[in-house]
Amino acid sequence: MSGHPETGADPAIGRAAALLGGARRPVIAGLGCDVDGVRAALRLAAALGASVDHAARAHGRSELRVLADSGVMTTTVAEARHRSDLIVLAGPGAVAWADHAKAFADAGGLYSWRGERGVLCLATGGARPAHVATGTPVAALGDGMSLHRVLSLLRARVGQKPVAPLPGNGPALAAIDAVALQMKSAAFGVMIVDANDADHVTLDALQALVKDLNKETRFTTLGVPAHHHGRGAHLVSAWTTGGHLPVGLGRGYPEQDDWVHDAERRVTAGEADALLWIGALGPDLPAWAAGVPTVALIHHGATANTADVVIEVGVPGVTHGGVLMDAVRDGFAAVDAKAPQPLPSVAAVIAGIEAALIGGNP
Repeated sequence: MSGHPETGADPAIGRAAALLGGARRPVIAGLGCDVDGVRAALRLAAALGASVDHAARAHGRSELRVLADSGVMTTTVAEARHRSDLIVLAGPGAVAWADHAKAFADAGGLYSWRGERGVLCLATGGARPAHVATGTPVAALGDGMSLHRVLSLLRARVGQKPVAPLPGNGPALAAIDAVALQMKSAAFGVMIVDANDADHVTLDALQALVKDLNKETRFTTLGVPAHHHGRGAHLVSAWTTGGHLPVGLGRGYPEQDDWVHDAERRVTAGEADALLWIGALGPDLPAWAAGVPTVALIHHGATANTADVVIEVGVPGVTHGGVLMDAVRDGFAAVDAKAPQPLPSVAAVIAGIEAALIGGNP
């Protein structure tokens, strides 16, 4: 079958098992699911000799590279909400996340010593947070500039170094100095960034600025969580295989390699001959999946027109309970079903595929 999900998964499980069991170099990707789903995917990968990758791989890769190269200073959402007197939203993704999470929608503050909070937007392209406490002052700098350029200018002025004349549409030196002074004057500042808005060079510049600010005050960072439960999937992989995603299980032991086991690269290079796409939490099946026989586990309304076998699965926290990474608590939390439906979980479908593989002796 192609493109039309089956809510009664049993008829499709046999076809999925035949497609995956007959492959020599299968790939499991997407991985937008809860903890049980990721665990099940890793078990299936071990049985198939498959590699496993997450749709938000680029997000985590940039963060991990900066961590390895120069180190990072970071905090949790709860600490940022309660301790910070200055929130710096670096890039449009940080603004979007702050609104989605509503982390700063009220004044917060468990600590009487904390003064009034301000919000500063850096290179957000005109985006401003909609969900901030009433009366919170919001300032901005560099709407028409790259985030890396703005961070570099601020780092220079924080260190009282000269900068070259800026183009006519750039901010005035006085505006840059005012923002630098605002950041240096914060009692506890938190800079929030979405790794999708920045490569590792920009993230490194952001961390360098924060480290410079800590010579005079207290400043730290907060990374926007990777989409589709990316951070949770990386942690499950780490405690299961010893390495973050992507990871290969085709040699009889786990092998972590960002390039070798990149799902998109493997499929487009012709190195994979079957794909299991897991998108209970999204995203939709990507265009590059059309180049390989595919089994797609998707939520209702998702698109998987090029897949050979499509099975509709439930969404953890919506149709059934599960365990997901909680960005506010910075830890895993059990979530209940908000609108229960008789749809199978990713883990249940994968367990069925495993059972069919064993029964069919592929």
